[in-house]
Amino acid sequence: MAINNINEADYVLPNYRLQVEYLDSQIYGPIATKAMIDSILRPPTKIAIVGPLISSASEYVASIAKYWNLVQIGYASLTVALDDRSIYPYYFRTAVTEKSFNAARLAFFKRFQWNKIGIVHSSSGAYPKSALLVQNEMTKANVDVAVIESITGDGSFALNSLKAYRQNYYGSKYIWWFPGLFSSNWWDESPRDHNCTAKQLFEVIKNSSFYTNAPIYSPSKTPAVSGKTGLQFYEELSKRINYTIQDSDVSSAVGAIYDSIWSIALALNQTESRLIQKNISITDFNYQNNYIRSNIFEELSNLSFQGVTGYISFLQGSSRLGDVIVLQQQGWDTRQKIGFYKIYGDELKIYNKTILWRDGKPPQDRLIITIAIKTIAIELFIVFSAISCLGILYCLALIAFTFIKRNNRFIKMASPNLNCCILIGCILCYTSVLISGMDAVIPALKDRKYSCVAEIWLLSIGFTIAFGSVMLKTWRIFKIFTNKTKIRLVIKDIHLLTRVTELLIVDIIILTLWSVIDPVSTTEIDVGTVVKNEKQIIRNRIQVCTSNYSIVWLIIILVFKSVMLMYGVSLAWRTRKVLIQTFNDSRSLAVTIYNILVLSSTGVIVGMLSNNIYNVGFALKSTFIILCTTSSVCLVFIPKLFQVKINTNRSTSLPQSNNRVSNFRISLTAGKDAHQELTKMRLIIAEVREEEDVIP
Repeated sequence: MAINNINEADYVLPNYRLQVEYLDSQIYGPIATKAMIDSILRPPTKIAIVGPLISSASEYVASIAKYWNLVQIGYASLTVALDDRSIYPYYFRTAVTEKSFNAARLAFFKRFQWNKIGIVHSSSGAYPKSALLVQNEMTKANVDVAVIESITGDGSFALNSLKAYRQNYYGSKYIWWFPGLFSSNWWDESPRDHNCTAKQLFEVIKNSSFYTNAPIYSPSKTPAVSGKTGLQFYEELSKRINYTIQDSDVSSAVGAIYDSIWSIALALNQTESRLIQKNISITDFNYQNNYIRSNIFEELSNLSFQGVTGYISFLQGSSRLGDVIVLQQQGWDTRQKIGFYKIYGDELKIYNKTILWRDGKPPQDRLIITIAIKTIAIELFIVFSAISCLGILYCLALIAFTFIKRNNRFIKMASPNLNCCILIGCILCYTSVLISGMDAVIPALKDRKYSCVAEIWLLSIGFTIAFGSVMLKTWRIFKIFTNKTKIRLVIKDIHLLTRVTELLIVDIIILTLWSVIDPVSTTEIDVGTVVKNEKQIIRNRIQVCTSNYSIVWLIIILVFKSVMLMYGVSLAWRTRKVLIQTFNDSRSLAVTIYNILVLSSTGVIVGMLSNNIYNVGFALKSTFIILCTTSSVCLVFIPKLFQVKINTNRSTSLPQSNNRVSNFRISLTAGKDAHQELTKMRLIIAEVREEEDVIP
């Protein structure tokens, strides 16, 4: 058909008629080579070779034809080895090769976001080189080739990986890509070197296997150099042979054969035009004529034209780049065309209505690992934040009560300024609970370092202010109680507030140095994995606040707080026998210090042990903070509330003090410790003087 069209065209070799000598290679390289040599030895002189069909025969012929200065053009050989110019210097082909097929696969992989593949190939023939080409092209395109293995007759990989049905390597998670030259029912062909039945093999590849092939004709409406469109060529050919060729048929190379003969004709036509200028003709060619052969080779190398199979060009090398069709095995012997790839423009068209997936959607190329940042359970946060808010309101109410009752004898004698400091410190501790669980209500809070820093500052400063005030109130009682001089010891609130400020400055210096020298950051820690399905797992993580030397800084802070606690406990123990009514909160202050010691030390230990158990850790830490803070507030202030209520209608007059003086005299006559009673007497006198200042 191609020969007739060329001979009928007056624009190609107008003064010549092409003649073809057909040779039977019997699909065997040595026989093909012998047939070629026999033909060369027979007249007339041959000027070019077209074929053979299979790659192995083409390699034989191409490696020998160069010695007779014969250019050769193939139409169906796909092996990568034929691109080697050092071995096959004059070989061209119109067949769409692995390079084009690989480009189509890459476009397909990108469309479905597949970035991880494995390559299995035969260890014989040209397959290793083809596999290496695929690997290199995939790697360049950032596709991860997880494994590349060859199959031999007795290879272990053949046993473990090729027998997909026996090894359960099939289903919705697996996709297989095969060469398009495989027949449409290759799994049902004998002989078999495995125990799988044809039905079992088909179960593996059904709707899971894809094939790349060259189209029989181009769908373009642009006429080829012959004047026919691809469709017109196909219809004319089908009518001539009375057979409709399918894309998966071996005979689908007929379009490439047609274009290969046109390639030779066009190259000879251009060569003739060049030779005429030097009074030479292509008829002057002989097997020793390097000049004419080099001209034919050059014209073929520069050839570009529209063929019936698409655009033909050898500017990129000996093999053309061609369009590719993608087929899917859907029936026992049926392959459905599901895509078309245009090599020029890198455009892939998928026919979504024709493509079928095992579970209705494309598979994923790997197990999807989703990172889920766990936050505090909203229910847990609501409970503890509600309790903390109630605690804050309670402290604010006590501050208001202290301010309103500031001239009351029981309130004034208990140092209202320091009491307010205690309450302010407790409010800061309650607020730290709200901050620590803030990510429960702000899911977008990706970085908790700021809330971590705020929590550390609030809790540390709140403890220093609250406990420091309690400790210094106890210290004043201790100093007065142990004063052995006759000089009245006056320790005003301003002195105690100064000491609280000094403790606070130490705290701020430590926290500031931590923030500047070793800033806090967040680290994600795995706390468990949930298998959602066979394709996806969820890896749960929590954000933990840390720094390079966080342990060192925590130890420094804990040592500072421990020194305060130990000193406070010492004061509480040494003033445990002070039961003077004037110091109406001496007993409660001592109990408060013991309470803070037990709860804070226990809370620190429990908090460290449960730090990585997010909800449990938050609950335990918040529980100890709230319990310690609330109990301390109650121990310090509830007795005052009762005293104010009980003594609201009772006047505070001097005769009461006189009664206490009388009691003092009685106690002396009772033989009690004189030094202790003298100390009490000094306290009573100081109280009387204070009461004189209180009475309007």
